[in-house]
Amino acid sequence: MKKFVLILLPIALVFFAIGVGWGVSLHRNQSQALAQGTPIRVLCAENWLSTQALEKFSREHNVRIQEWTYSTPSEFLRQMANSDGKVDVVCVSSLLVKSLVRSHWIKKMDFSKLPNSKLIAVDFTRLPYDPDSEYSVPLFWNLYGLFGKDQSLKDMTWKQAWHSKRISLWGEELNVLQIMNHLGLNIEQRLQEEDSSKIGKGLDEEIHRFAKSAVNILKPSLTPLSAEASMLKTDWIQIPLARVARLLGENSPYHFILPEDGATLELGVLAVGEKSQQPELAMALINELISTESALETHNRLDSGVVHSTLSGLASIVPLEQPQALRQFPLTRLQFPDLNIEALPRFQKIFDESITARY
Repeated sequence: MKKFVLILLPIALVFFAIGVGWGVSLHRNQSQALAQGTPIRVLCAENWLSTQALEKFSREHNVRIQEWTYSTPSEFLRQMANSDGKVDVVCVSSLLVKSLVRSHWIKKMDFSKLPNSKLIAVDFTRLPYDPDSEYSVPLFWNLYGLFGKDQSLKDMTWKQAWHSKRISLWGEELNVLQIMNHLGLNIEQRLQEEDSSKIGKGLDEEIHRFAKSAVNILKPSLTPLSAEASMLKTDWIQIPLARVARLLGENSPYHFILPEDGATLELGVLAVGEKSQQPELAMALINELISTESALETHNRLDSGVVHSTLSGLASIVPLEQPQALRQFPLTRLQFPDLNIEALPRFQKIFDESITARY
């Protein structure tokens, strides 16, 4: 028996060595194939997506993910143009969806086939920017309203509030451009019609004046808002609801009000690029990103409103960040603006100059 074992042992060791060598070779070949294969290209705003979620998908699907990020809307446009639109997964504001469709940057897809799309609350289906949910699927929501201590703005229009109160603005570029449009300044239209240096100079000056007329322009940040410190020089702050949701409640001295003529409801959405080279894998990645687990992680990281009905009863999410929170506001006061992406680079340049000159 001992002699038999001594004979078999070297043979077993040889086969074991061959197996290990084959495994290492297979892993090396798979890694080489992964490195050389066509990656999934993802273009997303900074902080929107979890690095861990992307790495997990990359491992499970044996595909490399090439991620590009942007910090401003005009930077988003520049990166789309630089890539010739060959982006698989696009993360963007709902305010730009119609413009991206018109410009043939995003593809019509059947998002209803995604298993996790059934987790999204009915409140976020059939919305005006994409009524048939053919071009996008929601990731989170922001409702821009006015945060302050009294209720004097309850029955005021935006223009009345702007001219009678000291107001600070949340300085996200799309938000500021929409406010200017709402006030009747028609900046977006005039930017598109701009055809002489005289008109251009007038627009520059008007945007500069607008920036100066705000008490303060708050830099968008994930840092928790200090209400008392922020309210020292202002009557109201125009800000996303989720950023102040924890400061509101039955015994709170603060209120969140939408002007009589409405306020912007913006969704962060996911879409598939028109020139996507891997649309099926793009859809699989989007399905992962709208899972309950990813939705909760996104909410915790961005402190934004959730779109998942499965998270409605979670105690860690305050009521005004849950999907049914929108039902507390009159539907007539929820607006879904359609901004033209082509006007953004010029506006961004003037807006940045205005902020730099002010601070």
